[in-house]
Amino acid sequence: MSTEDKVDGEPSTSTEPNDPPVDESDTLFAEATQLSAAASDDALADGGEGAGKRTVGLDRWVQLGFMAAAILLVWLYDHLINGIWYFFADPNESIVTAGAVVAGLVTAVILYKTAPVYGIVHGVSEELSKVTWPTRKETSSSTIVVIVTSIVAGLVLFLFDSVWAAVTDLVYKV
Repeated sequence: MSTEDKVDGEPSTSTEPNDPPVDESDTLFAEATQLSAAASDDALADGGEGAGKRTVGLDRWVQLGFMAAAILLVWLYDHLINGIWYFFADPNESIVTAGAVVAGLVTAVILYKTAPVYGIVHGVSEELSKVTWPTRKETSSSTIVVIVTSIVAGLVLFLFDSVWAAVTDLVYKV
């Protein structure tokens, strides 16, 4: 291209004889690279986390939830198949466990690929991300408050019970 890349905001159409031909895909690739670099810089400036945290986002928690559901389904199916099989005969534990694993994983994958279920789980994870969770210090101080309050309430109830027992002993002269 000429020494002037742009004139009045428009790309220059004149080319030098030694310039290589301009390919649109190279231009698009360069623009995408610049946008990607700018997005990475913005992500680092926002919190120093980089692009990894933003790209995965809430989906990692949704996927973790479905993995936990798969484990619970395997446990449930194992007990369910074992109980039904035991009703008819003595079950073979390895077959029951293998069947439970297959059934649990298939059910979890079907639930994961079902749009309404995935939408509900994703919505729950979005709402949970909006929650302001307490810090470790707040949690420990709240725990101490609960323990002290429980001890005081226990002592007050012990005192009331003792007084009431003494009063009823006087009334009934025991």
